[in-house]
Amino acid sequence: MKKRYIVSLLLLFIIIGTAGWYYYPQYKINQIKEASVIVKSENKDKGQITYLDYFKDSPKSTFSHLVLGDSVAQGRGSEEGGFAQKVNTNLQSLTDKTFVLENQGISGATSQGLLNQLRIAAVQESVKKADIISINIGGNDLVQIAKEEGPLKAIQSYDEVKTGYEQNLEDIFELIRKHNPDAVLVLNELYNVVKSEKNYYPATEKLLNDWNLIAYETALSHQPSVVVPVSDALQTEDIDKWLYDSIHPNDEGYDRIAEKTITTFQNHSYKKAQ
Repeated sequence: MKKRYIVSLLLLFIIIGTAGWYYYPQYKINQIKEASVIVKSENKDKGQITYLDYFKDSPKSTFSHLVLGDSVAQGRGSEEGGFAQKVNTNLQSLTDKTFVLENQGISGATSQGLLNQLRIAAVQESVKKADIISINIGGNDLVQIAKEEGPLKAIQSYDEVKTGYEQNLEDIFELIRKHNPDAVLVLNELYNVVKSEKNYYPATEKLLNDWNLIAYETALSHQPSVVVPVSDALQTEDIDKWLYDSIHPNDEGYDRIAEKTITTFQNHSYKKAQ
């Protein structure tokens, strides 16, 4: 009886530990999200403004919007300029200001590729003059290994790739801040393209939560910055409505990303550079 009790207790600890390992990243992401949202009440700090207020109240009449990253940043699958052009259109309507887009997204870009791109003098000049810098990066880091060496190698290399992505993203933000300490950095969450009924869906959710937690924690230390909760906008339950191919959104998908970006600007408190 005592032995059975001990075994049961060990199994319980294993279950609790596994659940914590699986759900912890999403728990941390939710904490960071909640901490950055402005509470609309009479008691809120009068000095607190949203990112949308920041653009509205700025003496500038024209803003430069630079886009960096991969094929989603580039807008593949869109006939209307991707999410960034849609964000600009919405911002112009809401602020009566002009937003000029410069899209330097590169299909297939990895975090290392973006870091290399940011070391090019011409790209650094674009960074220096930008008021908003939107970034979509990270999805190709594991995909590239899976394509070149197979999915088993990608799984075996997971911890190494994750560590590399974390360091690359930190270096990307530091390099951007070196050339432009004040631009609003807008980093997109990665989203899931695996339908929820698939057996391996939980594994992909775990991977994406790990990646997205890195994004939130990195952005938090490089203000002013926000992370757009793209995975909230692109749910797999209606994936056929917003997916262009096996990976990229169509224009409805990019509309959703743009709307979520605007909502993030409207609800999150603007924080100046430290």
